[in-house]
Amino acid sequence: MKNRTIELSKPTLVDWAQVAPLFAQVWRSGQLTVGPFTLEFEQAAAQLMQVRNVVAVSSCTSGLLLVVRALNLTGEVVLPSFTWASTGHALIWNGLTPVFADVADGVYTLDPADVARRLTPRTSAIMAANAFGLYPDLDALDDLAKQHGVPLICDSAQAIGATYKDRIGGGLCRAEIFSLSPTKVVTAVEGGLIATDDDELARQVRGMRDYGKTADGADIESIGLSARLSEFHSIIGLTNLRALDELLAARRRLVDRYRANLAGLPGVAFQTIPPGSRSSNSYFLIFLDEQGHDRDAVWRRMAELKTQTKRYFYPPLHRLRSYAALPPPAPPLPVTERASRTALALPLYSHLSLDEVDLVCERLRSVLQ
Repeated sequence: MKNRTIELSKPTLVDWAQVAPLFAQVWRSGQLTVGPFTLEFEQAAAQLMQVRNVVAVSSCTSGLLLVVRALNLTGEVVLPSFTWASTGHALIWNGLTPVFADVADGVYTLDPADVARRLTPRTSAIMAANAFGLYPDLDALDDLAKQHGVPLICDSAQAIGATYKDRIGGGLCRAEIFSLSPTKVVTAVEGGLIATDDDELARQVRGMRDYGKTADGADIESIGLSARLSEFHSIIGLTNLRALDELLAARRRLVDRYRANLAGLPGVAFQTIPPGSRSSNSYFLIFLDEQGHDRDAVWRRMAELKTQTKRYFYPPLHRLRSYAALPPPAPPLPVTERASRTALALPLYSHLSLDEVDLVCERLRSVLQ
């Protein structure tokens, strides 16, 4: 145990015996995409999220691309730079200009006050993002969106099972787009979910995931993608979704153990969870005081101690090479810059053991002393 390698993340999957007969059923049927299991998965997710429509797609990224396209956005979209690349990529792919806003200190989600400073007549939407399982201040962002007459979209890639002011995620924005990749609490191996109470938007993206076909398949009414979710992925996603309460409870135990072990450790801070909100604990981050710790040196040393950690989100979007042609944010993003320099994700997945958490903390303390 003392010398074992601890990975940053692993997919937590149900027992093979649960899915094997369902895979065989699909294999025999020959209907491999957008069949009865995909429909059942969508319906189960919609019921969980208390939302009228869920559309399953091939990835969260394809879901973002389709939603942005279906809303016919033009000009600029305000979004955080402290997020994963797909948030910005979906805008660039649709010919939009990302306008990067700062995140709020401590919670590290999109800061409504900074968003307000960056809204212009060219703004066509606000794109919020869930950070490590925590929703931003959606009420304040929604107020800004309504005042400006633009939609609020939420990249909720890391948010399945998270709550905002005691409301389950899914229907908290014009559309929320979730990830089902291997690192997420609920995985379908790959895939994504678009959740919305906007029936027309749901109708559009349902067709657009299949090239833009009409409901009867007789014509192509919009510019879509090949973004269908296979029946095999839907089976995995559905069975894992049914285990959501157990997966969330396991992660809460692990995060509580991390916080208890590391509480009071000089120069170590955690993400703040506002009252009424519950993180999905998609990832567990610590933030290191730059005066006492060099985050990159800690990251390298933990790797030497056979513990995978991740500098996250690093670099922030506005410093990625793929965004170099964009002008630098003005005014600058001081919280984003500091968070990107100091954030370190520790190993977390639903079947990680408490003993492994203790070992990670032991190794981390040895590095920080």
